[in-house]
Amino acid sequence: MAKLISARPIAEGVWQLTDPFENRAYVVAGRERALLVDTMAGFGDVVAQASELAGGLPVSVALTHRHCDHVGGSFGAGEVLMSAADDVEAAWEESERGARLFAEVARREGMVPDGEKCAVERGGRPRVSHVGEGDALDLGGRTVDVVELAGHTVGSVGYLVRDAGLLLSGDAVTPVMCLCFAESLTLDAWRQTLAKMAGLDFREFWTGHHGVPFGKDSLEGFAAAADFAEDDRGHEWHHSIVPGWEGTIHLVPNGVWSPDSPDFRAVITRGLPPARPRRGRPSQRLAARS
Repeated sequence: MAKLISARPIAEGVWQLTDPFENRAYVVAGRERALLVDTMAGFGDVVAQASELAGGLPVSVALTHRHCDHVGGSFGAGEVLMSAADDVEAAWEESERGARLFAEVARREGMVPDGEKCAVERGGRPRVSHVGEGDALDLGGRTVDVVELAGHTVGSVGYLVRDAGLLLSGDAVTPVMCLCFAESLTLDAWRQTLAKMAGLDFREFWTGHHGVPFGKDSLEGFAAAADFAEDDRGHEWHHSIVPGWEGTIHLVPNGVWSPDSPDFRAVITRGLPPARPRRGRPSQRLAARS
């Protein structure tokens, strides 16, 4: 059985964490505190592991957005930081249900030990303090800036670690870009976020679901994916774990067809595609009219 949360350094005093579903979280250490950015689906004790990596420093928990595969480990954490726009009662109820679904699948598939409980099954909902554009989180000798990155959700934010040249962006920009939720914004709003990111002071951004970074030079390709999705009919898409997570997926024909590749490009928009007309053989069509 693999360790529930694996960790690896990605910069000086910055680590990437990975859970059994390959959700990602990040630890940023200063001299006085550590910042845990996202908490994945809720397996293991992510806050304790963040403190251990940071040499025993106290840990503040900051969330990029409201979805269960990012907030799952925050149950029982005491207090978290997130945008006011994503801190709504319905979102927390949905995240509780989603985290339990992830836990059921993990146990059924043998991804966690028998009897292992996820955070939502062990602890209660955290207290929330709100952060937004322009806020600076002082860790002692290192400051992390909050930047609004709306699109995936209305309240999505990123955490900019300027001295390391990193933007911890959650799901603001990903190779399978989900704009399919009721809380998602339009393709135009996402384009504005891409343009905003191009002007920020960082070298590379790290997402909530990939083990590799993305450079600023990739933003142009994501904008092209938005343009493609604008006119593409697309195909029906459903999430394999969370019912209700569905939409229309637009597969960008760039020659890369594996969604595990960082070069894959797809955008999932809200609503299912219109039904295609049924096409039978000529004799079937004639029979239908007779």
